[in-house]
Amino acid sequence: MNQVKDSNSIQSPKIFVVCNLCDTAPVWAYILRQQGLGVILETFIENAIDRWASEAFDLVAIDIDTTHADRIEFLKKFREISVVPILLLLPAYHESQILEAYSAGIDDVIVKPISPAIFQAKIMAWVRRSWTMPIEGLDLVNAGQYWLDPKKRSIIIPNGLVIKLTNLEFQLLHLLMLQPGHEFTTDEIIQSIWGQYGDRNNVLLKNVVYRLRKKIEADPSQPVLLQTWLKGYSFQG
Repeated sequence: MNQVKDSNSIQSPKIFVVCNLCDTAPVWAYILRQQGLGVILETFIENAIDRWASEAFDLVAIDIDTTHADRIEFLKKFREISVVPILLLLPAYHESQILEAYSAGIDDVIVKPISPAIFQAKIMAWVRRSWTMPIEGLDLVNAGQYWLDPKKRSIIIPNGLVIKLTNLEFQLLHLLMLQPGHEFTTDEIIQSIWGQYGDRNNVLLKNVVYRLRKKIEADPSQPVLLQTWLKGYSFQG
């Protein structure tokens, strides 16, 4: 493992806002950009899944005008492909709908009406919670023919392809690539990334590993780089 200094600009947390309300969508995007966050706004629900797959986001905020049944179905589909925090805005307080949203995998529910200032504060609180690794002082990490770039939050594979990573994907690879070949236990990884143990974090870790393998392995069903051991994982660079 080698670490090399890199002077590239630091990448800010990226927020994916899914909102089909023409009067609200630009407001949410504007106030988050005012905080220095990278914001991608998607106003068509049917495009959100494909848009997600083309980017590396750190948090998702969903504010959509549709039936509750369709909203829950959308949330379930989104949670299947996403390991980052998802915040849902609901048009009114209905306890049964809120509980159903949490059961679908939502991390936080925000009941409207809500002021732009409170929305901004909610998002920033979740960004601070999920953005647990400060990347300002981190250097390029090299493990074999693979390079991890903290400033661009990406991994460079041997053919030169640059693969964007979510914050959780980056944190896991950074830990493993600092000691290639070393088997980190599940508990060690969770403690390093989340600072606590819990069944939800254990499931989340498995989802992060699954997503990473789809990104970096030639055959995700037979992983060579990100290997599973009896009690944890290792990176074989």
